[in-house]
Amino acid sequence: MCDETLNVTKYIDDYNEDNVRSIFAENAAEKFCFALNSKSDYKIIVPDNADIYVMECADELSVYLNKIIGSKDMFEVIRESGLKTDKFISIGHTKKASALDCSEMKDDGYLIKADSDGIYILTNDGRFISNGIYGFLEDRLECMFVREDYDYIPFFSTIYLEPFEYVSNPDFAWRKVFQYEVSQNGWYKKLKNNGAVGDNIEVNNLWGTWCHDVFTFVDPDIYQESHPEYFAYNSKKEPAQLCLTNEEIYPIIENKMAELISQNPDKMYWDFSINDNTDYCRCKKCRNVLKQTGSMMGTMLPIINRLARRFPDKIISTLAYTYNEKAPTGMKCEPNVNIVLAPISSGQLYSYNSIESKKAVKTKALIESWSKISSRLMIWDYVVDFSHLLMPYPNLDVQKDNHDLYIQNNVKAVFHQGSREKNDEMARIRSYILSKLLWDNSIDISKILAKYIRVTYKDAAVYVAQYMDLMNSELKKNGKDLDLYDKVSDHKNDYLSKENNDKYLALINDAMRFTKEERIKGYLEEIKINILYSIMNEKTMKYNRKKSAFDEFCVLAKKHGIERPYEFGITMDEYIEKVYPGKLKKYSWRNLWNAKSFRLRK
Repeated sequence: MCDETLNVTKYIDDYNEDNVRSIFAENAAEKFCFALNSKSDYKIIVPDNADIYVMECADELSVYLNKIIGSKDMFEVIRESGLKTDKFISIGHTKKASALDCSEMKDDGYLIKADSDGIYILTNDGRFISNGIYGFLEDRLECMFVREDYDYIPFFSTIYLEPFEYVSNPDFAWRKVFQYEVSQNGWYKKLKNNGAVGDNIEVNNLWGTWCHDVFTFVDPDIYQESHPEYFAYNSKKEPAQLCLTNEEIYPIIENKMAELISQNPDKMYWDFSINDNTDYCRCKKCRNVLKQTGSMMGTMLPIINRLARRFPDKIISTLAYTYNEKAPTGMKCEPNVNIVLAPISSGQLYSYNSIESKKAVKTKALIESWSKISSRLMIWDYVVDFSHLLMPYPNLDVQKDNHDLYIQNNVKAVFHQGSREKNDEMARIRSYILSKLLWDNSIDISKILAKYIRVTYKDAAVYVAQYMDLMNSELKKNGKDLDLYDKVSDHKNDYLSKENNDKYLALINDAMRFTKEERIKGYLEEIKINILYSIMNEKTMKYNRKKSAFDEFCVLAKKHGIERPYEFGITMDEYIEKVYPGKLKKYSWRNLWNAKSFRLRK
């Protein structure tokens, strides 16, 4: 387990907008006036040659700043040559920003400087100027971008700021939380997920090819008939993988990659990875390499290294997965090689630094072994229960510990795989916290969560905090791991017992009675859906209890547009209309009585 346990309730009253408003309104000799009584003299300036993206980001900043001070027409956006005041917010590499030292900025990090002479927001790459803009709003003006459909924007009509200057760099160069909500309404930009693109969750920014793609480079439709020896075959005698020790395939791979790169020169990551099966080549040459290096990666890494040397300005990536997961002995990766590890066999109760879990120990050893021969790793992690997307799944407090291990072992990129389905369990909270950790793993999760819950649920916040804290503490009572395909009944003796489900339901019902805002009631209903799902799937024979939970579940699931209960397979309509009613029928008094009578007759 993680040494730290969430304690959100402890900090739930730390943030108070009225108190912050009073602090901002205090004038002092060392401060400068940014806004006074909902008015500001500041203009937002962009370089004269600013592209449309920088202009859009500047406009976005103007909108948010106007909301914060309670105005509609302050913070005009102009090109630098049109500036006629000494009060400005400089976005990007304007002439006024040319004297700033940008040497400390890395990757898509940002620099912000503010004093009476002006405010500057800078990134090395203009494509990521939004990081600095949203960073300024969140770091200094208390905004929180808590959901894809709701931003917390405080109201401060008067703002006096102390001068400051700082650089904020991400702990991981490439970051993506793969979750339906993250890709909606541009939320990924506010979360600084530089691996996401628009509203298409499946597209990965900066990647030319993604994974399981060896046939993209050596296509069986083109080469199998004339060169069957290029391929390894499955039991049906169909091409399954490449024979990676066959020297004739390398020029084909290199030429294809050169062609793809020329078509997409702005892409940084280029993948060449095994297909998603275990039918690796067993020819004599491949078997010899396996024997010599202890891993089938011994057949892949030489190709990856050659590609890395051929394309030194790109990052060449490959999956260390299934049969080539193990690091090969006697080999090292080129500096621009990216090794992708996917620890799917690990759980979510024990951090990878834990010695209490054999699965965690194995995952840690895998990461450390690759770190010894590679300066650039990527973790493809899994953070939801794929077989029960709506089941309560309290896994937040191990993530920071896992990230610490990543940082210590050359991990430069992280892909947290959540769900592509809408409204799965705690989707927004999990996405927000994971994104914050990916940028800055030093944050205190409990404190960040406390503010998140306070600004999202307002007066009902204390109930949500208690709900999360209770669930986390109950999970750890008997040490049973939290796996990626758990059932509710797997945790009948810890956090999903009948007694605990009753406590959760009572807390959320109290919260719903306490709030008058329909928006917040809707957010609480999202949590209630998860508790009802847990009650429906308890390992008990209580028909009326399950039926009552199911009736309410049906209403809320339809209201909130939940489309699937599992990662694959049936829709929510099918679950509601056929699957669960069939399950529920087994618990009716008539069926239970008949079953009991049958046993007595026997």
